[in-house]
Amino acid sequence: MADADPTLSHMFQTHRQGLAGAVRSVLGGSADVTEVLQDAFLKCWRDWQRGTRPDDPVAWIFVVVWNVAVDARRRRQRQPIHETLDEDQTVTPNTLPSPSHALEQREDCGKAQHLARSEHAQDSAGCRANVPAAAKEVPAATHDPVPSR
Repeated sequence: MADADPTLSHMFQTHRQGLAGAVRSVLGGSADVTEVLQDAFLKCWRDWQRGTRPDDPVAWIFVVVWNVAVDARRRRQRQPIHETLDEDQTVTPNTLPSPSHALEQREDCGKAQHLARSEHAQDSAGCRANVPAAAKEVPAATHDPVPSR
């Protein structure tokens, strides 16, 4: 900053906290605020050297900082996110069955349920055959439904 116009440098230093807050509001707390502020200062300094003197230089600096922060956010969003795996971390394979395998399992379950019902019906018929004649004459319990209102 030593080569810059002292007025521009002074304005940046005076408003450094506010400028850093603007960067954080665009990029979040994990942003490299110093790098963004340096890029913004360089843009301002180049324009200042070309003779740009805005009516409100502090507001102009804030706009430049904001725009540089937005550009940094856009660059960050375009970059792919690379995740590294810890050596201790194990990767678990997908244990979900394929659709065709799930359908086969469903069919097998249906067959097993049908077979179980058939065996239950046969067992029930066999049990009824062994019941004494006197017990067969007992009337079945009736259940009166609750009257509807």
